[in-house]
Amino acid sequence: MMARNHRDALDRVLRTTIERRARETDGAGRFPRENIDALGQAGLLGLTLPTGHGGYGLGLGEAVEVTGLVARVCGSTAAVLAAHYAATAVLVRHADPALLRAIAAGRHLSSLALAETGNPGLVPAGRVESRGGVVALSARKNWVVSAGEADSYVWTGPRAGQRGGLSLWLVPAEAPGLCVPASADAVGLRGSATASITADPVLVPSSAEIGGEGGAVQELLEVILPWSCALQAALALGLMEAVLARGVECVTGPQPSWSRWQDPPAEQPEVRADLARMRTRVDTAELVLADAVQHDWRPDGLQRLLQARAISGENAVQVAELGIKVCGQHAFRQDYGVERRFRDAHTAAHGQLAADRALDLLGRIACGNALLA
Repeated sequence: MMARNHRDALDRVLRTTIERRARETDGAGRFPRENIDALGQAGLLGLTLPTGHGGYGLGLGEAVEVTGLVARVCGSTAAVLAAHYAATAVLVRHADPALLRAIAAGRHLSSLALAETGNPGLVPAGRVESRGGVVALSARKNWVVSAGEADSYVWTGPRAGQRGGLSLWLVPAEAPGLCVPASADAVGLRGSATASITADPVLVPSSAEIGGEGGAVQELLEVILPWSCALQAALALGLMEAVLARGVECVTGPQPSWSRWQDPPAEQPEVRADLARMRTRVDTAELVLADAVQHDWRPDGLQRLLQARAISGENAVQVAELGIKVCGQHAFRQDYGVERRFRDAHTAAHGQLAADRALDLLGRIACGNALLA
């Protein structure tokens, strides 16, 4: 749970900046730069960085809380924040202190570049070649959030000169050979600047490798995958909480004059049943996520986080669909935001760590198969 001063800072940014721009961000499909800058100025981009580097020194639980609260208001901003927190969870272990201070000061936004075209597994299929202290990374990364907007990307690749294996790299946005579309690929949440980016190849110094020989596997399984699961679950949870709130408001609020000939929605058993289904799915996702975050340090912690990702992703879609049903014509009013969350919930079920992918990994665990096959 965040301390009172951190929560006050977040509430202020939500009220004065993010709430005012949520519809504009979605409607125009515009990256929420003002929102990210406001979060940075409040110190919230450095939420999980050590206090010695200017951060708040908090952990995964607080990152999940912030992401969920932001997602209630603007899913696109929450998607950007989730990718940033997952990336900085790795950087805090290995990055130069100057970079960490820049993140804590709100001057640096990071993201993840994991998934690749035609490769559903966790082990990347691109190429990495090293010569004279310079490394050439070749790959096409899909579902990259903040593409062209982030200042750096935590990038997965095979071992240098090999097919298979795993290495991690910190790729600056200005690295030679990094190709980002001029406009988003129309994937991901509408304002999250989610796109495919290409390394053709990207050139980075050998010192840009994260974790060193053998360390990348540990970082992926112990940091990137758990944090991504938890934060994507928080994003989905925030979206469904917003839909539920609108559904309750629509059912219990003042009814239009033309509806006087029928029973009020709150008096209709089928409407109450749908609201109960929504509430149950929201509560289930919240309980599973809270339990998973608390179990992160235990042997089955990754399994629980994968379950949280899968359950939240699927429940958000179901809650959004019920929200459309419960709210009826009101669901498509722009000021209600239900239709926007409906799109966001369906989109958030996909991405670099899709709900279906989490289920596949859970199946691998159940079968005793290696996660990095």
